[in-house]
Order: sequence, then C-alpha cells, then structure tokens
Amino acid sequence: MKTREYKIIQDPVNGPVKISGDIQKIIDSSEFQRLRYIRALGLCNLVFPGANHSRFEHSLGTMHLASLFSEALDLEEKELVMVAALLHDIGHPPLSHSNEGIFDEMTGLDHLQAGLAMIEGKGLFSDSSLPGILESIGIKPSDVVSVLLNRRTDQRVLSRLISGPMDVDELDYMRRDSLYCGVQIGNVDHRRILNVALVHNNDIMVEEKGLGTMESVLIARILMYGTVYFHKTSRIAQIMTGYVINENRDLFQNPFKMDDNDLFHILKGLRDNRIAQSLLKRELFKPIFKLPYSPDLWERIKEALQTNNRLGQYDYIIDVIPPLDFSGPGRIKSDLSVLTPNGIMNITEVSPLVRALRETLENKTIIISAPAWSLEEVRKTVEKVNV
Repeated sequence: MKTREYKIIQDPVNGPVKISGDIQKIIDSSEFQRLRYIRALGLCNLVFPGANHSRFEHSLGTMHLASLFSEALDLEEKELVMVAALLHDIGHPPLSHSNEGIFDEMTGLDHLQAGLAMIEGKGLFSDSSLPGILESIGIKPSDVVSVLLNRRTDQRVLSRLISGPMDVDELDYMRRDSLYCGVQIGNVDHRRILNVALVHNNDIMVEEKGLGTMESVLIARILMYGTVYFHKTSRIAQIMTGYVINENRDLFQNPFKMDDNDLFHILKGLRDNRIAQSLLKRELFKPIFKLPYSPDLWERIKEALQTNNRLGQYDYIIDVIPPLDFSGPGRIKSDLSVLTPNGIMNITEVSPLVRALRETLENKTIIISAPAWSLEEVRKTVEKVNV
C-alpha cells in the first residue's frame, strides 16, 4: 500500500480502529457505504430492539481483527488479508442473510458470489468502483478474490483467517451481536485466542493449552445460535419477508445494489399486501405447534397444509429449527486442529465437550405458525396429522 496517513474510528466493540488512507479509499466507495444501511442481523431487532448494527461496522471490526491476528501470527501479506476482511461481506443484500436464498434463486448469486463480482467489476457489477480503487492502492482484485475463495495453497492461512474454524469474521460478529442484542453469551475473549493461535502445516490451529479457550468459543457459538440467530420470532419475520419478496420479485431487479431502506420502502408501497403491512406493524404470525422433528412428521404436516384448499401458500409457516441444512462440523466450525504432544488432532478427538456440543444442534424442532386470518384452520389441519 502507498499512503501512510491514517485516522481513528471509535468502535464500541473493538475500541479505536486505525484506518490508513488507502483503506479509507475503499470505505468511501459507494459499494462499501451501502453496508451502513444493511442490518447485520436482519429482522432480529423485532426481538432484540438494540440489534440495529450494520454490516458496515462489522466489516470494519473484522478488518481490525485481521490486522491484530496478522501481526500475532507474523503473516507477510497483512495488507491483503486486511482488505479481504474488509470486503468479505460487500455483497450482502437487504437484511443480510434473512432472504439470501430467494435472492439467489432470482439472480443466481449468493452474497459471496455477488461480492466477488463487485470486487472484480464483473457481470451485474461492471460499473463497480472497487477494482479501480484496489489497483490504485497496489492490491490486485484477483488476489482478494483468491483469499476469499481459499483458491491458492500459498494463501491458505490468509483464507482460513477470514473463513475457518477460528476466524476473525466470527470473532467480531459474535461479540458485536452479543453486545447489541443485550446478551453476554457471545462475548468471547479474542485476546486469549491471539495468544494460543499458531500457524502450523499451512493452517491456523491452537496449542493444546488453548483447548479450554476454544471450548468456550464453541459453547458461545452454540448458545448464540439457540438464543439469537435461530430465535423462532425472528425466523417468522424473516420468512414473512420472504413471502412478500417472492410475490413481488419484479421489484428486486438487483438486490445486491439495494439496502434495507429500499426494501422497507417497497413494503410500505404494498398497501394491499396484508403480510407486508403486518410486518410493518410487527403483527407477526403466531406459533401454534412446537413438535420434535422427524422426516416423516415433517412430510405429513407439509402435505396436509399444502393440500388443504382453504389455505394459500402464504397462510402458514412450517419451519425447522435449527434449519435442515444446518448440520455437520463445518456449520458449527468444530473442524479445528489442535497441536498436541501426540501430533495434530481434531478438536473433537481431544474434547468430549465439543463432541457433545456438536450433537446438540442435531436435535431439531418443527415450528408451525399462522396469522390471525388462518390460525384456526391451520390448527385443525395439523391436529389431524399429529393424532
């Protein structure tokens, strides 16, 4: 990077964050400024009123932690990993992850793919200012993309630092989400992790003495999923929003250039859409049933609701918490390596606690919800199935 001047941004989570002149150029871009208006937790603020923090501040925090870890691990390409950390969420659509699946169906892009296209100025983002800015500060857009995709062996450590079992993305968002949601369970000690992390065999791992620290991170992660990320009410609001988006896809031509304000402007304009208006008034679908998940019961309830000609497809919600696609060690990031006197071992091999924690997310629950206008019909339909 070329310029040496810098400024300080006060972050309520990480304290003073040092911003160089080159980093400031990226922050000042219209693509990055859009993140100011995208809530990190979507509609979780309907449950946790303080959860109005943005992808903008999370991205700054992630970049700051990338800087700290780069120094602690003595990484040579500190500037590159900082830029990759800063831009890792640049492609998020309105309300972040909430309805990313629908936007993926509409555009063929998820937030990572959209972000990569912005960074390289390709496809729907040929007008992006980011490639020119990156080149002007001595960073190749293709190198940023390679780090974010874990594409190159010689940059594997950089990639794992941003997205891995012990990454700066999660270390920022868990602490930030915990603060703004008013819960303490995600407030992990990143300084302790700095002290036990090391680079070995082209990967980031921990020494055996750091096992307790990483167990505490995994406990915090599991508790945050159960308490915040998969809260049934915010899931209901998320799915209701998805119903409205699905009915009005023509109003979302390029969601990756939109923000939350654009989405709520659309909702306000749909005066005849009762789900949109219910969302604006926080008149959410009410949970009626909470049932232990089994594939058979799930299919029978879905079939009963879908074949009831007195119910439309948007007259109920049938959800599974944790979601069906949320499983495996990669999802809870238990694929961490531990350096022991007996060699490198997976954390599940040396920690019974982590093995038990991983199993907790395999216990799933079916939640059936409905609005006032169809509540009784949904109740009767499901009761017949669940006799």
